[in-house]
Amino acid sequence: MTQKHLSKKELHEDPFFEEVAHVIGFFQKNRKTLLIAGIVLAAVLIGFFGIKGYRNQQNVSAAGYFGIAMDEFGKRNLPAAEDQFLLLAGQYGNTDWGKRANYYLGLLSQELQRPEEETLDYFKEFISSDLKDNALKSSACQLIGTTHYRSGDALTAGDYYLKAAKFALSKSDKLALGIRAGEAYLEGGDAKKRDAAVNYLASLDLDEIERNRVSVLAKR
Repeated sequence: MTQKHLSKKELHEDPFFEEVAHVIGFFQKNRKTLLIAGIVLAAVLIGFFGIKGYRNQQNVSAAGYFGIAMDEFGKRNLPAAEDQFLLLAGQYGNTDWGKRANYYLGLLSQELQRPEEETLDYFKEFISSDLKDNALKSSACQLIGTTHYRSGDALTAGDYYLKAAKFALSKSDKLALGIRAGEAYLEGGDAKKRDAAVNYLASLDLDEIERNRVSVLAKR
């Protein structure tokens, strides 16, 4: 099936691309810091796992490949970054680094204008993993939600925005994503799901202004 390539203007206006661009921009802006942090973390892992057999050697090797992949990603060498992340996901899929690679493969898939199904599969694979990285899982859920929203599936978008809210680390992000979920549910015509989002938001430790925002959503 022939792929549709978006114009530069459409790419600029597309909310999904805006969100991906925001994520990519963050990594570009903080490439040196992230790379140094990755190297330090890899060094710590090497010290901890270095003498613990094959499984631990896998973690050490994966940490090194992850550092290379992130460097290429930050420099916008996207095909080279994709090769490294694919290697990680394929050969080191049982390590934390291999599981995390699927998130970046999802970003790269969208950046390289691959089929939408491929992008979603990478993000879903990452979310379903047992990796403890709620910040990236929140981001992945949000990006999936936006994909469904721009395709006209507001209810599925709402489901993923609510998942993103539950993974989010900060209260402000939980609130914003929860409200976004509720609005998507209303757009999709499901007031009961909106109520579920409101109930989740009501469980947070909100101040008066934040509670008022939730109250506005509940009354719509």
